[in-house]
Amino acid sequence: MATLSIPNPAALLEQVRQHLQRSLALSIVPQPVGPAAAGLAQLWQLGPTIRVLARLLGAPVAPARAQPEEYPTLWVHPYVSARQGEQLRAQGTYYADAVGNAWFRHPELLVSVQGQPRPRASGPVVGSPALQVQVLRLLFQLVLEPGLASYAVPQLAARTQLPLAAVRRVLRYFASQGLWQDDAPLGHSPLLLPDPARYWATHYAAVLRRRLNAHCYSPRNPADLAGWHQRVLPAACLWSGEAAAHRLLGQPVAPTHLTLYSQLPRNQIVQQLDLLPNTQGPIEILNAFAPAACFAPTDASCVPPLLVYADLLASQRPAAEALAAPLRAALLAELEVSA
Repeated sequence: MATLSIPNPAALLEQVRQHLQRSLALSIVPQPVGPAAAGLAQLWQLGPTIRVLARLLGAPVAPARAQPEEYPTLWVHPYVSARQGEQLRAQGTYYADAVGNAWFRHPELLVSVQGQPRPRASGPVVGSPALQVQVLRLLFQLVLEPGLASYAVPQLAARTQLPLAAVRRVLRYFASQGLWQDDAPLGHSPLLLPDPARYWATHYAAVLRRRLNAHCYSPRNPADLAGWHQRVLPAACLWSGEAAAHRLLGQPVAPTHLTLYSQLPRNQIVQQLDLLPNTQGPIEILNAFAPAACFAPTDASCVPPLLVYADLLASQRPAAEALAAPLRAALLAELEVSA
């Protein structure tokens, strides 16, 4: 069989495992089979006695603690059509796919499911605009505080200040995409989305940012603009974008475009800062989209570096582009944000 190019093998294996687990109403416990498999194969224990070697196409199998070659192989596919399933069954080849189609014979078990439709091509954020927004709102907090992923759903909703129904909807979506492992081992995050910080940063502008009532302003007194980036902001207001990047990187040059997030009502913050609406103004204000506690800053006056970076990516300004790379290198390494 030819090697199949799969962007996220671990997520595909998990998605197929969860489909089988739900279909059989039977616990399926995964175990690694050795470093040579490179995440492309697992030993699955179905219930107390049945074991199969789940392998993606092209997965190498090395000697391992469980002696995997003693067990029947279950080939894992993204999708098996009715015709392909017929051919595989005729060959006696066991298989399972990411939408629930499967065939497997064992003295204690027969699995035969066919006819599930081909999944629509999609990325991790699909569905209604409301779902897209809630995915990014929850993902932002999971990236900044990975321990939240271990919370029970009601506690997760309370901590993130998101509606309980929205949290449940997002987690169901993640699970349907093979990106959430409900029964993750203790101490492991159930989120299987590869590089979630990079995903969040690159999708923020198109999905969430445009819903935050962004408007531009100018100081009532134009002469104040020269030192405006040095002013002390109200407690519920934080820098982002170029102004925050300059602060976080210790750059002395004054930014010419200023981005603020505020928890305050817009009229109140505009009045406190003595600003006038101006579609071409250098000061941009957006509504905060997460609890104040989530914005626990690296710098007391700035939003988290991940949001600063996302705002730099969203900007078309050369000055913002020049700041994005050094900010990523200096402050985002722990979040594994890649270029």
